[in-house]
Amino acid sequence: MSIIKSEDSRKWITAITVIAAVLAGFVVYKFANQMGDWFDLETRISNYSIVAQGLGFVAGLGTFIYILKNSETSSYLQEVYNELLKVVWPSKDATVKMTIGIAIALVIVSAIFTTVDFIFKKILEFVY
Repeated sequence: MSIIKSEDSRKWITAITVIAAVLAGFVVYKFANQMGDWFDLETRISNYSIVAQGLGFVAGLGTFIYILKNSETSSYLQEVYNELLKVVWPSKDATVKMTIGIAIALVIVSAIFTTVDFIFKKILEFVY
């Protein structure tokens, strides 16, 4: 059962675009702040923090508009969404069983490594 419906494609693509735009804006904002620290731009440019925020906002807005207006990017996101519709998520019971199996396997492998470590430690104590 898929949690995503085919009729919600535009909403999901827009949400992904917004997330990408926010991420791009945040990266540019942090980069501008780092450049301000490296080159001491806070003292040279008045209200440098507002300039850095403005750069981040413009970068985010530019990313959003570019993704929505570029036909290649929009078609790629539509293809990704169509592939995501084909995903079949495991049921709750299957997830619980797999989690328990992984936990048991982890305990067994940890016990093996601990035993081997203990054996090598005793061998090294005996040799030295």
